[in-house]
Amino acid sequence: MDIKELIQNANNRGVPIIREASHDILIEEIKKQNPKHILEIGTAVGYSGICMLNNSNADLVTIEHNPKLVCEANKNFAQANLSNRVQVFCRDCVSEIAYMVADDKYNGYFDFIFLDGPKAQYSNMIEGLIMLLAHGGTIVVDDVLFRGYVSGQIKAPTSRFRTIIKRLQNFIEEFLKRNDLVNAKLIEIEDGLLIAQKK
Repeated sequence: MDIKELIQNANNRGVPIIREASHDILIEEIKKQNPKHILEIGTAVGYSGICMLNNSNADLVTIEHNPKLVCEANKNFAQANLSNRVQVFCRDCVSEIAYMVADDKYNGYFDFIFLDGPKAQYSNMIEGLIMLLAHGGTIVVDDVLFRGYVSGQIKAPTSRFRTIIKRLQNFIEEFLKRNDLVNAKLIEIEDGLLIAQKK
């Protein structure tokens, strides 16, 4: 499959995918961790999932609420010859995380988690995600600076954005202080990344 064409097509349609510098850091973390089981929140067209699988021997569970994007992602995984290593769930991510936590077999199962779903829900997902993450496993959270609004570089245009911004500011602060994570750091490039390992 032509990755450049996939990127261009997504960008032309306004489908959010991980940016170039953030992608490089994500793949660096994947290579460092060498995970066996990856959980991704926010499949979109499958771009980041393809990149993670192409740089590891892992299997991937990825969750996306938009059925059209799920269909497209499945086609892209198939074209990349990765269908046998990925499960794409078309579900609400908050509900699915709660379901996976309740199904005890998934607790501590994933040794790498990439969170790139609905920004306003990050705080509602983090407790469950850390339960699903194995000890020593890595979590990477994308888009925490939300177009520069969170850092204050750009003034929020609407009250709806201001609500998301406040939630993300609180999320960043709490993430960096968590007692169950180590080496937590905020990388202020593009839309911002949080990275940490579970104790």
